[in-house]
Amino acid sequence: MDRIAVLIDAENTSVKYIEVVLKELKQYGDISVQRMYGDFSNPVMSEWSKKGLEYAIVPIHQARYTASKNASDIMLVIDAMDILFQGSADIFCIVSSDSDFTRLASRLREGGRKVIGMGKSDASKSFITACNEYKFLDKISEEENDSFEADSGMESSAVTPLGEIKNAINYMIQQAESRGEMLELGAAKSQLQREFADFDERNYGYSLFRKFIEEDTKFVVGKVGSRAYITRRNQDKKQDGTDSIENFIIERAKSRAELASLGKELHDKYPNFKYKDLGYSKLSKYIQSISKVKITNKGNKQFVEQR
Repeated sequence: MDRIAVLIDAENTSVKYIEVVLKELKQYGDISVQRMYGDFSNPVMSEWSKKGLEYAIVPIHQARYTASKNASDIMLVIDAMDILFQGSADIFCIVSSDSDFTRLASRLREGGRKVIGMGKSDASKSFITACNEYKFLDKISEEENDSFEADSGMESSAVTPLGEIKNAINYMIQQAESRGEMLELGAAKSQLQREFADFDERNYGYSLFRKFIEEDTKFVVGKVGSRAYITRRNQDKKQDGTDSIENFIIERAKSRAELASLGKELHDKYPNFKYKDLGYSKLSKYIQSISKVKITNKGNKQFVEQR
């Protein structure tokens, strides 16, 4: 069983995510080192001190000597390198959203270790890319909101846009077909995780990868024996008028349409159109499946723009 060293940047991570972190790591191996870093003399860190005792996480206290330097980050890096050279961990989990740990993640991978990053969805893109895998704690722990107006904006966070993921899946299917094969469901997820360090179906509101695939009308999951495969859905089964609806959305995106207003326009222009009939739980999810457009946030509003 792989040994895991989990190093928590407590000053850059909410204590409410500690249970999620430890639960996620159980699927990778046994946690042999667990430490949290911060200035625990600061009253705002009191909850971390309590949770540390509860979960037997060793606190590494570092006072801030100057306002501009974070001694805790430096201590985390030093400890990570000590653990690497001691050979006492096969996997490192760095819990932070801070770009300062980008080089550390790269160095640990150079040393032959797997690196799992965990943090919020506004994490540094460079840090995400430097890790083998990166998990967004806020996406994993939150319950899906039923209102598309409240749907989290992919473009305002570091989460890879849904359109890019679906394009990658389509390319995988094409590559498999060119070899006279079909794309296996499990292999597709593994390839997505290699290509996109942050890929996790929960980032997009799905509890299972199969559900993530099946909701898209472009793909279908079938079984051959005991194995599940992804193929492209017969385009003849598309809802009547879908092409013209997509073209309408693409055209409106040229002038940056507000999502809520666009929804009303679609209802008026295409009264029979039902995105749920296409397998989408929200209008925003249907729009995000269109490769030429994207959804962005500004204030408390969402807009549809050209990609």
